[in-house]
Amino acid sequence: MNEQSPLNGKITVIGIGEDGYDGLSTIARQILETASVIFGGKRHIAMLPGSNIATQNSWITPFEANMPLIEDCLDQNPVILASGDPMFFGVGNTLINYFGSKSIAVIPHPSSISLAAARMGWALAECDVITLHGREPEILRSRLRPRGKLIALSADGSTPALVAVMLCEAGYDQSQMTICERLGGTQERITTQTAQTWQSTATSMPYVKPVDPLNLIMIDLVAGPKSRVLGNGAGLPDDAFIHDGMITKSEIRAQTLASLAPWRDAMLWDLGAGCGSISIEWMRAGGQAIAIERDAKRCNLIGKNAIRLGTPDLVIRQKAIEDAITFADQLPTPDAIFVGGGITTPGLMDRCWDILPMHGRLVANTVTLEGEEELLRFYNKKGGTLSRLSVSRLVPRGNFRGWSNLAPVTHYVGVKV
Repeated sequence: MNEQSPLNGKITVIGIGEDGYDGLSTIARQILETASVIFGGKRHIAMLPGSNIATQNSWITPFEANMPLIEDCLDQNPVILASGDPMFFGVGNTLINYFGSKSIAVIPHPSSISLAAARMGWALAECDVITLHGREPEILRSRLRPRGKLIALSADGSTPALVAVMLCEAGYDQSQMTICERLGGTQERITTQTAQTWQSTATSMPYVKPVDPLNLIMIDLVAGPKSRVLGNGAGLPDDAFIHDGMITKSEIRAQTLASLAPWRDAMLWDLGAGCGSISIEWMRAGGQAIAIERDAKRCNLIGKNAIRLGTPDLVIRQKAIEDAITFADQLPTPDAIFVGGGITTPGLMDRCWDILPMHGRLVANTVTLEGEEELLRFYNKKGGTLSRLSVSRLVPRGNFRGWSNLAPVTHYVGVKV
């Protein structure tokens, strides 16, 4: 919203469930009865009683196009109808981001997630909750863990079958999938089967009653003998990634991620991304990342690895590092920058440092003397820490075993204060 356009009224967001208008609180019904203008999805608008005389506007697409329409009605104190709890994967967040929190009043209804947890007797605080609505379904893969409980909001009726396929591919085929449809309404239906059964039913029994588009999936995860358990901590095995040899080795990667210190929603620029291992692990830890790599084949590998490891939202830019830095103002501000290649590019380290905000972290690795000289120069100029990382791995030597030394890595860490 244009900050110079003052709000003339208050926007009230009312959550509504499958129990419809009758399930609303007294205050929510009173607000709707006196409203001049109401916005909402067609399904929610249809729940209003015939006696409601407000101007009723169904959402248009794309959703962002509704914001100016609401803004035009601010002097009428518009009312928004939304599913369940508008602040939990709902429209409330979008409205607050646009209009500001002081302009919004929210009257929540029990969310489908809360209803599902109540039906199943699951402690909601102990569950991982994700939405697959409008997002790449492969994000599910980063949440797989033995004995985990996962709740996923579906995009539509085809989502359960897609989830079942991914679970079976990952070796979680005996996980219990409970599909909850139209919770809280007269058409509520809850069905529990293994992922393997859901997959078989979807592919071989098309005559089975389809799943309602309004559904969510509760998954009691069971890691089978063919599953590969990958934690969210730093240092995944090298063979978890598809690569051509250009990969930060697991032990070095663990230290590099520790130096980068990811946190939820923090933005990383991964310069010279190789196969994407650093940026993918950063995202598995809860951050966001942009992987910048000049080689087209490696960009393709990064995309494949992101899907395999549950970070399909990784942004990939096929650019030379110097080109990316030139257009840095077109990228989101980074909270951390990792330089895994191109360290000797003139001015690169200094430019990265200038781009970082306060508390931003600059981490760089090199295995060449020329790169080490540049890191030493930068260390002398800006401070930080400079260390050398050495790793030896046990390998066969004929009928015996011995240690094989990986190339030592010079490792720089700087924190901007």
